[in-house]
Amino acid sequence: MSHPLIERLCSPDPALRLAACRSAASDPSAILLAPALAEALGDPVKAVVRAASDALVEIQQRAGGVEPALREALHSREPRRRWGAAFTTARLAPPTPRLLPALVEALASPDGDVRWAAARILVDTGRLHGEVLPLLFGLVRRGESPVLRRMATFALRELAPDRPEAAEVLLEAAADRDLHVRRAATTAMAALQQPPPRVPEHLLETLRRDPDAANRRLAALALGELGAANPDCLPAEAFQRLEEAGRDNPDPDLRRALRRALDRLAAGRPA
Repeated sequence: MSHPLIERLCSPDPALRLAACRSAASDPSAILLAPALAEALGDPVKAVVRAASDALVEIQQRAGGVEPALREALHSREPRRRWGAAFTTARLAPPTPRLLPALVEALASPDGDVRWAAARILVDTGRLHGEVLPLLFGLVRRGESPVLRRMATFALRELAPDRPEAAEVLLEAAADRDLHVRRAATTAMAALQQPPPRVPEHLLETLRRDPDAANRRLAALALGELGAANPDCLPAEAFQRLEEAGRDNPDPDLRRALRRALDRLAAGRPA
């Protein structure tokens, strides 16, 4: 006879599957439920996936033994299940490069929560393993989908704001054919700690000429952040050019962005 919780985990009713996951960790036969819970990591209902992950984490912390089920799930044919296994594995121990295929795949997920969680785990992995940074460079430059390139850009911003190579990759991303990738690159430039001169020059040119109003606003804000953190990184005429850009500008959102940038720059100026 099969375990009654396994039967409920296979139920067509999401409420029963969720309840089964929540009961699994405290069951006397909890370790025997690990394969079924790992299967539930691919459930189409996010609450069930999270409950299955929670149960696997609790079982592992109390008794161990869930690793084989998670390893099998990482090689599943189902993308949702691969992601659930990577997410759960990263909750149990510092992430390792063996999670990279599932994490990169999840960066392009149609689910925004999955994309951002994958990006955070990817950044955590990159802080421990040097091969992640060149991987991100390649994804920003050559990722198959615009969503993947955009999320890789955000991950790069978090992982390597101090690296000159990151600035060069962001400048390339600023010319991407996809508008959202270009916006992500502009946003990411605001975090650079020692940007080369090409970065503020690019941002000033974006502010002056970019046809996308949102990207012009992002460029203004990025200039304010860069100048507040490191006033010497901006060209001498940056303050004046920001002021000029706001004069008689018909875009109220851009005027607000410029005022915020100018206030940030003014606060960083010596008295």
